[in-house]
Amino acid sequence: MDKSAVVERLKEFGETRSGSDWSALDCATSRLVRRNPFAFLLAVAFDRGMPWQRAWRIPVEIDHAGCLDPARLASMDELDLMKLIDGLAVRPRYGSRQGAKTLSDAARLVCQRFGGDAGAIWNGASPAEVEKTLREIYGLGRGIASMATRILRDDFGCFKGQECQIDVKPDVHLVRVFRRVGFVKGDSANETIRVARRLNPEFPGQLDWPAWRIGQQWCHATEPDCAACPLIRVCARRI
Repeated sequence: MDKSAVVERLKEFGETRSGSDWSALDCATSRLVRRNPFAFLLAVAFDRGMPWQRAWRIPVEIDHAGCLDPARLASMDELDLMKLIDGLAVRPRYGSRQGAKTLSDAARLVCQRFGGDAGAIWNGASPAEVEKTLREIYGLGRGIASMATRILRDDFGCFKGQECQIDVKPDVHLVRVFRRVGFVKGDSANETIRVARRLNPEFPGQLDWPAWRIGQQWCHATEPDCAACPLIRVCARRI
């Protein structure tokens, strides 16, 4: 199997993408997350263990509760934050206690280090610096941090010329595709990241969306739809 051919096909498929699937969001969520950097920060911080469209709705629900203000959230104790989360129409997957820790960390980070402006986390910073900062928030790991930098690059115009620092997010869909096309042998997240860096060093994260989308839509864990897959002509099909 020619790995370079797979890389090129992934990149070609990636060109069919328009934005970060914003059309999958309701209008209120899309509008708030695009316009409010703190809402974007919370959206990606809660984007784990649940459908991303619901996770990204959480800042809207916090806004409806009148609390989408980092200074106000930073001043609230854990019990008050848990009560806030328990009262939301959409709540974090891992419950109010862990959600409160994420919310508190994000608000305090913005207030104490960035003068209340969440956008200052990434404006003028490198992707590596941003990832390091984001990972200070409870529950926000390496994969979500990489995803956030890719979205900031693709949809908000950040990090031009620094794409070599943006990695893939090794979730189950992407790792499955990488394994089946022959890029990796197992399910190691670290190996997946290393391979993406080696195969597309100028912008590893460029392989993220196309592989994720293919894994989600065609390369299912069971009964993959190989005939309809964009990689049909180049995939090793190690199923």
